[in-house]
Amino acid sequence: MEVRIEKVEQNGKEYTIRYQLEKPLPFDLHDIVMLQAGDYVVGSVRQLDAEQITLYISKDELNWGDKTIIQLAFSPTVSIRGSKEIIAELGHFPDFEEGIITGYEIGKDQVELTIQLPEPLSDREVKLTFLEAFDIEFSPPDARLNVIAEVDFRYDGTDMVVDIEAAQGLSGSFFCGGIQAELVQNEN
Repeated sequence: MEVRIEKVEQNGKEYTIRYQLEKPLPFDLHDIVMLQAGDYVVGSVRQLDAEQITLYISKDELNWGDKTIIQLAFSPTVSIRGSKEIIAELGHFPDFEEGIITGYEIGKDQVELTIQLPEPLSDREVKLTFLEAFDIEFSPPDARLNVIAEVDFRYDGTDMVVDIEAAQGLSGSFFCGGIQAELVQNEN
């Protein structure tokens, strides 16, 4: 969907985009959206009304044109069981950027990852269980530390695609039929 941008305000990694459109954008809070403006980026919806949208985008600086294309990439509240409980506790669904993979189990049709959240939430971990997983490909883990650069969730027909890009260590990609998430206390 193409929107005409009136104004963009940046506060840290949150971008508030005032736009012109005949009807409100069809997204929900915490949805992951793809934007193509001057740059191509992925953001998480933090606030939304009929005239503006606030997105958390991990980039510090972006180039904006007067128009942008914005579309839904993934909705954690719809597609991840347990996401609403995590959002209720943390105020948002984590993007896992700079998170540390503290545990993993990669099976034939299931992948489990335990991810320690970055500061200031490093006392919390999220256990993600990917069900009905297939086309599983992972790089070898680092024996010392596995740090996430980015996790990308998106739809491909009725399946979900998960891409994990590593800053250090374990990275991979796969398809799955369902995702469960659980917030747990860090045992360290």
